[in-house]
Amino acid sequence: MPGLAEAVERADESAIDAAVTAAAALTPGDVTTVVLGCTHYELVAERIRAAVQRPGRPPLALHGSAGAVAAQALRRLDAQPAPGAPAEGTLTVLLSGREGALPAAALAYEEGRLLRAVTPAR
Repeated sequence: MPGLAEAVERADESAIDAAVTAAAALTPGDVTTVVLGCTHYELVAERIRAAVQRPGRPPLALHGSAGAVAAQALRRLDAQPAPGAPAEGTLTVLLSGREGALPAAALAYEEGRLLRAVTPAR
């Protein structure tokens, strides 16, 4: 069985379900907070929440890593975040360092569809 990140990357629904179910079965029932240790996991965060949340328990808090990864990328580029900047520009997809097309599996997720809607990936 592939790991969750690989299943998410391939948009393999049955493998995602199996990996999330297996991880949830190993999660103690009194857990209140889960750190999503891979940016891929945020694409299926609500599925993780639904699998881990226990009836009658406080809402599960999920903490992702995508913001931290983006902040580190900006630091390495010596750039500053600009949340108020206009959303303009283009999207260049790099696959193993080479320009390519947005993988079809990316369109299985809302975030991928948003990228396609904003600008045609080249």
